[in-house]
Amino acid sequence: MHYLKEWIVTHQNMFKGLFATIAILMGLMVLADWLIMPLYTQHGRERELPDVTEMSMAEARSLLIDNGFDIVVEKSVYDATYPESTVVQQNPAAYSRVKNGRRVYVTLSAGEKLVQIPHVIGKSERDAEFTLKQSGLLLGDVYYEYHDYHLRGVVSDQSIHASLEVTENTSIDITVSLGREPHRFLVPDVVGKSFEDARKIILKSGLEIGSISFVVKREYVPDTVIEQSLKSGSEVNQGSAIDLVVSRLESMLWQ
Repeated sequence: MHYLKEWIVTHQNMFKGLFATIAILMGLMVLADWLIMPLYTQHGRERELPDVTEMSMAEARSLLIDNGFDIVVEKSVYDATYPESTVVQQNPAAYSRVKNGRRVYVTLSAGEKLVQIPHVIGKSERDAEFTLKQSGLLLGDVYYEYHDYHLRGVVSDQSIHASLEVTENTSIDITVSLGREPHRFLVPDVVGKSFEDARKIILKSGLEIGSISFVVKREYVPDTVIEQSLKSGSEVNQGSAIDLVVSRLESMLWQ
């Protein structure tokens, strides 16, 4: 016991110094956690994020940098609503409170999507419509003309040349060949057909639609052809017109 007491007395100052060192280190750690680290991370210095949507990229960049933020383009998307290089979305959201120096990710408009017009001359009407649809386009008006080169039922012309670029959902008109022009034309039977179907059949036959009159016939579906002026199966000259009588509901006659 005597030797133990002497050893404790001898090393007492050393223990005091060790405890003091530990206390100082712990104090420094607390100081670093509460003072130095907040300064480094800018903890507690949050700012309201401005709204940069619907701004150009240049305007958005300038505003964010002036307010102490960074800007990163995350992606571009086709958007017909906004011009190209306009900010359409931002993350974090506008007016949220974030730290200074925070990166703001934006999505830019790539403008309207342009598609290349396909070549449909030489295709059937159905194939042409399918090809246009596959390219993001619409089939517009369909015209029928006699053609010495293209066979009957084949597209002989298109309203916009192939390989040009247009916006999506643009309508492309086509002309379909009726084959070689005959000397005489057979009158088709369109009675009982809808008016739209009758119109197509008459035009495909190389004839014209004459006057159209409407009558109330409750036994027929509205817009049904119930009479035609030229007898079906008869031969007539090119360009002859067929007058039609079409059924309507009584209320539709006044529209």
